[in-house]
Amino acid sequence: MSRVILGRSVAVSLVVATLAGTATAGPPTLAERFPAGEKKEFGGMVDGRLGFGMLDEDFFVSINVGTVLTWWKLGVGIQVPLRFRAVDNAPEQGTVLREEDWDEASDWTRVLRFVSWGTPDEWLYARLGVLEGTTLGHGSIVDRYMNVIDADHYQTGLQFKLDLDLAGGELFLDNLIDPEIFGMRGFFRPFQMWDAAPELSKTLELGITMVVDGVAPLEYTRQSTLGTCAGGVQCPLRQVTEDGDVITSASQAFLFGFDLSWTWRPIDWFALRPYYDFGLLGQTGGTGNHLGVSATFDVKGAVTIGTRVEYRAISEDYAPSYVNSWYEVERVDFAENPAPKGIDFDRVTKLDYFKRKDELGEEDTVHGWHASLDVTILDTVTVWALLEDVQGPDNANLTIGLSLPYIAGVRAQVYYAKRNFDEPAEAFDLDRGLLVADARYKFWGPMFVYAAYSREWKVNKDATSEDFGQYETLNDWDLGVGAEFTF
Repeated sequence: MSRVILGRSVAVSLVVATLAGTATAGPPTLAERFPAGEKKEFGGMVDGRLGFGMLDEDFFVSINVGTVLTWWKLGVGIQVPLRFRAVDNAPEQGTVLREEDWDEASDWTRVLRFVSWGTPDEWLYARLGVLEGTTLGHGSIVDRYMNVIDADHYQTGLQFKLDLDLAGGELFLDNLIDPEIFGMRGFFRPFQMWDAAPELSKTLELGITMVVDGVAPLEYTRQSTLGTCAGGVQCPLRQVTEDGDVITSASQAFLFGFDLSWTWRPIDWFALRPYYDFGLLGQTGGTGNHLGVSATFDVKGAVTIGTRVEYRAISEDYAPSYVNSWYEVERVDFAENPAPKGIDFDRVTKLDYFKRKDELGEEDTVHGWHASLDVTILDTVTVWALLEDVQGPDNANLTIGLSLPYIAGVRAQVYYAKRNFDEPAEAFDLDRGLLVADARYKFWGPMFVYAAYSREWKVNKDATSEDFGQYETLNDWDLGVGAEFTF
């Protein structure tokens, strides 16, 4: 199954929907897309860090040397992150180099941090590397997906976008070495075909989305002996490999979507985009209707504000944003069993949860909403927040973030997310939460000190625990010194 580390080398990224610009009479020519006079400059950065920190129960000395090279629209990042065990607390591992960082083929792809072409807001964009928040369309099916949240596994994914004005598409793949999750969206702007309606040429857009989890975990493989499951119930425990993989039977999860949007831009600095999305979870027949509007206020050089409000009407055997930031964990360990049967007395996988909802005849329509806001000031400081909820227990989700580039020698990034909570007091409970915080201060020339903290996920392999075989969160922090050189 696919898995990755959410580490300090991962830059926190904000996924913001880009609204269509001023209408044109036709798509740009090849010469317009690649201007002959455009500069093709070479540059780059080299940095190194030495730190001391803690991951789970052990203390580590960390060394990370890397470089980022850029030429025109091409970017390449290379790194060698090593963690040496300084204090080996119980349960003892008996090794100095942290083996979990290098014991799978996909782990070795971490050396090639990324290869990219262009930026997400350009007509052509491609990236190999960690997926830091992939969204398709308006996020109704795939919203801020990360393949980077398991502390014992790493994977390199693919992201691609092409926009030729009349039509285009976007896609992602979770893991180049062991691919499991694939998603794509194609879109079409029909009025681009007629010069008679230039005001509509880039404003009306039709899209179709398809996402496949080809080996979606379904039911847990159980041990032959009884253990203590959640709630103190005696039941056969899940089987877990030495590498920390929960063994399950596999099925396929298919999701399909259709979307329609229209952009109204009465003035250069304001755009309004109403939209409608329809989603379908193939294994249950569950459906979702998403009706929303997004708006952008862009005062050049001063402030950019983006906001989105959405109403949702869904069946109980369907989930909005099925593939989200938590999906790498949720697909294996999702929620309490809604319909106990056989020996399954504890939590179930995501696909199994909604299949059981379907078997229970959970076809009533429930209502929900989504609201988000992001603000960028002086093209430097960015803050954002997202809150959403659906009728029923434990359906609220919260995401907040801050990105601060170097100002007076200080740079900071924070990303926090919490899913499936009910009461407001639970919103900032770090248990089963996702948190990344990183700050550095340049104190002399290229030299800097840094502090990093992240809340990561790992399968519990303690057979004496009632949470054995379940994902749990753990602390990962690091303090140190480094140097950064640009050229």
